[in-house]
Amino acid sequence: MAAIPPTGNHAVSEAGLPWWMLIGPGIATITSLFLLTSVYEYGRPSHVMIEFGLMPREFLLMVIVSYLVAAAMTFAVGFLLGGRSPIASVLPALGVTVAGVLLTSFASGGAMLLAGRAISGLGAGVALGVTVAVLRRVQGPRAVAATVVAVLGVLAAVAAPFVNSAISEMLSFRLAHLTTVLFLFAAIFAGAVSGIARTAGAGRTARPAPYGMPYPSPPPYPAPQNPVAQYPAPQYPVAQNPISQAPQYPATQYPASQHPAGPYPTQNPGR
Repeated sequence: MAAIPPTGNHAVSEAGLPWWMLIGPGIATITSLFLLTSVYEYGRPSHVMIEFGLMPREFLLMVIVSYLVAAAMTFAVGFLLGGRSPIASVLPALGVTVAGVLLTSFASGGAMLLAGRAISGLGAGVALGVTVAVLRRVQGPRAVAATVVAVLGVLAAVAAPFVNSAISEMLSFRLAHLTTVLFLFAAIFAGAVSGIARTAGAGRTARPAPYGMPYPSPPPYPAPQNPVAQYPAPQYPVAQNPISQAPQYPATQYPASQHPAGPYPTQNPGR
């Protein structure tokens, strides 16, 4: 019994991914690591602590731990869903992260600050899980792609406190935190473009058969030949009229003396 081939959607989802499918999730992961440490400031108390009157322990629990716990809760979800549909998983996660950043930037109290950081962590965990899932399926040098994402993420986490301190000194910590929305929108744009490009490419290569079961076409077979045509037709002699083939005999000639030429005597019918 011949094995039934998989459907077109399943084949596309299990195939390898091109390297550019990593751009959107990669930017999301780097931005998420930037958000983790962007509330810090090296060498001085953070403007967030001063603005909300938080102690170091409260600051650690409400701003850092809440972000990490929320990200750890959703990492597995992003990893599982990202292996099947990475773009469909990372785009909603980026939307959640944007909502959390906006809530944090315009927070008016500790509860609102805690909610914003937790919501941002939920989206960051999904984005990180999708990035790991895409790295496992990307075609080409996976180690190079993973190294680039990891190095850029570490650099973003290290540079975030300096950027936050510089912008907070000139303007406000709220504006410093709000600038990350630009990078999140860049990740959304890159993910949407790569998803559209992958869908268009898959539509050109896959031709689904009726009921979604693309069976391979049978190999061409030569047309069967008539075995009788390989042999010459027997040649029979044309039948002739047997009468025409009968021997011809000459007509019998009798002497004239045996056949009297005179008329026969007439007889009287009355006698």
